[in-house]
Amino acid sequence: MANRHERRRAAKLFTEKMSVQEFISLPSMCAWAGCGKTIESPDSEGWSKMLLYKGKTQPDIRHIHPADMQRDCVLCPEHSRHLDENLMIDIGGRLRVFAGTA
Repeated sequence: MANRHERRRAAKLFTEKMSVQEFISLPSMCAWAGCGKTIESPDSEGWSKMLLYKGKTQPDIRHIHPADMQRDCVLCPEHSRHLDENLMIDIGGRLRVFAGTA
């Protein structure tokens, strides 16, 4: 029987390099644990983008050093709404306007 290190090494099937454009064109998946919803283009469907970073507050994300970025993800509309309604402090605005929801 293989030891833990041999099993871990065997689990790495392959490494593939891709261009930035190829990476951007991959489908996006909701970052909420257990969600599984995916979408080809989160820009056109109302999904929320979230970037968590450490360090000084930056008014322009281009000035955030990539090493300081901890999470770069998207949330589906359902989990964006849940985050907006239950976690965020009300500062006079929502992530999105949800017209017609009960």
